[in-house]
Amino acid sequence: MLPPEILDVAAGLIGLGLLISVLNSRAGSVSMGMGSVMVGAALLSNIPTGWEVVAVGFFGLIIVAGLWMISVGIKKQRA
Repeated sequence: MLPPEILDVAAGLIGLGLLISVLNSRAGSVSMGMGSVMVGAALLSNIPTGWEVVAVGFFGLIIVAGLWMISVGIKKQRA
């Protein structure tokens, strides 16, 4: 189980990403994506018994969406 403080860091990254996205959308996307991946990992580390399939589905989608946001942020822009 991951420490609960990781959720605080993740929330900070998501909030920072929202603020940064006004100035630089790519950096904001990477920051929000990193926060989303951290949230998904923290939630997957503490799944109640009997909810494994549902949790992997929903929290796995959070991780996939976060990784997608990171890839969009670091991808080179076409000219």
